[in-house]
Amino acid sequence: MQSKRVLISIPSKSHVEIALDELTGLEELGYICKPFAYTAKDGYNSVIKRLLVIYQNAYQLAKLAKSFNPDIIYFNSRLEKLAGIRDFLTICIVKALYRKKVLFVIKSHGSDLSVVQNNSSVFKNTILAFLKRNVSAWLFLSSEERSKLIELDFFDRQKMFVVKNIVRHFQFKRDENFRVGLGIPPNHKILLFTGRLIAEKGIIEVVEAFTIMNNKYPLTLIVVGDGEAVSRLKEIIAQNDLINHVILTGFIPEHAVIPYYANSDILVFPTYFPEGFPMALFNSIGAGLAVITTKIRAAKDYLKEPDNCLWVNPQDTKSVTQAIERLLASEALISRMREENKALSLMFSKEQIAIELSGIFEQLTRHK
Repeated sequence: MQSKRVLISIPSKSHVEIALDELTGLEELGYICKPFAYTAKDGYNSVIKRLLVIYQNAYQLAKLAKSFNPDIIYFNSRLEKLAGIRDFLTICIVKALYRKKVLFVIKSHGSDLSVVQNNSSVFKNTILAFLKRNVSAWLFLSSEERSKLIELDFFDRQKMFVVKNIVRHFQFKRDENFRVGLGIPPNHKILLFTGRLIAEKGIIEVVEAFTIMNNKYPLTLIVVGDGEAVSRLKEIIAQNDLINHVILTGFIPEHAVIPYYANSDILVFPTYFPEGFPMALFNSIGAGLAVITTKIRAAKDYLKEPDNCLWVNPQDTKSVTQAIERLLASEALISRMREENKALSLMFSKEQIAIELSGIFEQLTRHK
């Protein structure tokens, strides 16, 4: 059987390692793969410059397709306006310049369902309508997204699939010098939040809950990331005299966050942002952390309480506070979650996800 040929998009910032691991995993199964750059936003503030980058990337993709002859072009994207416009323009340009039959597959790293619900919008009736006609499969990261999109009659249900992201569970190694380097006392439990610092990720509730629990237990909170909520966080920290108990790292690259996952005790992640498969959560699962999170999207698909996490309500500081106290009062519960989560993370291995992607690709190419 002739090996399938796949062009895989590589983002410029987020999910880079996931895309590269998918490429490698498919190659290990016998696929012939090549990466291509796929970004339009980073470093460009004007619409004209972003459109120019989209055109340049699409032109290079069409040129690559002519020499590579792919069976599938696989986009890592999102279901939202900006990403949808990029996908629309890219596929239009590729189809105009590359006339051979090729299947377009989009993997959505999160979705804004409001773009589908507005029946009168130009975006839905023009851009999404075009994508629906020209995309052979749409991959989502939670069954919640797929179910809601079926209800909204967004796309052929036979062409929508639920997939996982790859978690490098083997990379999380505890380091005895981690605490020393950050000046964290040995008796402190380390609470971790990592992600974009915006209200929708639940970071305000995390810090507010920490101000309460810090008076009862020896704790350190590490906040990894940057964003528009950072000034508000600094206000809360200053007002409650927490400067010696909260570490704000600012933005650091994906690979540099690994030690924070590996050496923390509890992830506190009460997000209500419309993401599909938040890597902050699932990297914490891979590292064996105890987890506090909200019952949405992929978390609801794979996690159980109290085996893997404690559920909290979104935008509810009291709920987060109670969950933190429940864990801190039970070392046995933390230990149980640690072991259960390490075991759970094996289902997100590169090998397993590559097999699942291969199954989808084989199904598509049989009908090509």
